[in-house]
Amino acid sequence: MGCVFHFVPPVLPAVIEDLGISHGQAGLLMSLFALPGILFSIPGGWLADRFGERVVGSLGLAIMGAGTLVLASADDFPLILAGRTISGIGAMSAVIAMQRMVTRLFQGRPLGVPMGVSGSAIPLGIILVLNQGGRIAAEHGWREVAFRTGFVSVVIAAGFLAASWFITRGRSLGSGHEKAGEPSNGAGIDLRRGLRAIWIVGGVWFCANGAMTAFMTFAPDHYLDQGFGVRAQGLLTSVPMWGSALLGPVTGWLADRHGGKAAFIAWGLVLMGASLLLVPMGAVSPVVIGLGLGVALAAIVTPTMSLPGSVLPPSHVGRGFGILSTCANIGIFAIPPVAGMVRDLSGGYRWPFLLMAGLAFLGVGAAEMLRRGRYTPGFKFKLVAGPGGNEIVKNRNV
Repeated sequence: MGCVFHFVPPVLPAVIEDLGISHGQAGLLMSLFALPGILFSIPGGWLADRFGERVVGSLGLAIMGAGTLVLASADDFPLILAGRTISGIGAMSAVIAMQRMVTRLFQGRPLGVPMGVSGSAIPLGIILVLNQGGRIAAEHGWREVAFRTGFVSVVIAAGFLAASWFITRGRSLGSGHEKAGEPSNGAGIDLRRGLRAIWIVGGVWFCANGAMTAFMTFAPDHYLDQGFGVRAQGLLTSVPMWGSALLGPVTGWLADRHGGKAAFIAWGLVLMGASLLLVPMGAVSPVVIGLGLGVALAAIVTPTMSLPGSVLPPSHVGRGFGILSTCANIGIFAIPPVAGMVRDLSGGYRWPFLLMAGLAFLGVGAAEMLRRGRYTPGFKFKLVAGPGGNEIVKNRNV
């Protein structure tokens, strides 16, 4: 999914020149990938709950690849947009199913490290395509990048179908039919409160995904305007993904051990906003900015993705991930075209990056609601009276 979603940014100048489109229309190529997630994520979560991760995941990967192959062979822009939308339908189904699989494989245990490890996959895919996509497009054209990512997705769909059977055979993943009012994984939280927490963190997910997708879409073009070469622009844009991939499991372990997941999320959003503010100024190295964004992503992603498995009964985990996916995809769908239109109107990238930074700071409010909430386990540090005063209890169940 990382490769398919983000193959557009490194080839964006070539796409604009080849198709004769504006930056706003180019942003639509990124955002249309997310449109199915707005409309079908919650039903997709229900399908994963109903039919299982193996079927829904492999079918989603195959559809994602097929849509990308349609895009690669299309001659007119509307058909290209249609292929992108089909890819988004498959990606939405596949990701929800796989997130649900990780949650159920580790049911009843801390989810920070498993979600941190699995969450590193998409950043690694983004790193690969950002660093190779521009080179392949320069040598063979941008359609070749789309064709390769689509073909590999179809192959991986078959591989996942076989591998998921091997991983899950003989393992009990839970019945998946627990009563809706039962507490999740011993957390003592009912369904209503759990869903409330999911919708609150959905606000975080909207802001973070909207801001970072807009950054990943237009940063290569911005760095190209600053005089960096094709290879350098992909490398600089991929720096945040290195931080996210490497630090995600570490963040998960710290959050499981010490709690305070809402604090991780809030400070991650602050760091993201500050880093995005520095992009158009040109006074700070793009590498330093990228490292800041990478640390921010690691602090936000893992605690967020561990929430559904912590606060919902197994029968509703897929729907919880569907809600998060819906919120994320609204941000992905809405923000890149707006940033592209701001770029067209202003003639530069200063205001688009200020828009992205403001969105990140806006997400701090949702994180603060989680921090103050009393119904979300693991999302705040617990203070108890000890012999020397208040002490932080290192309890993974807090």
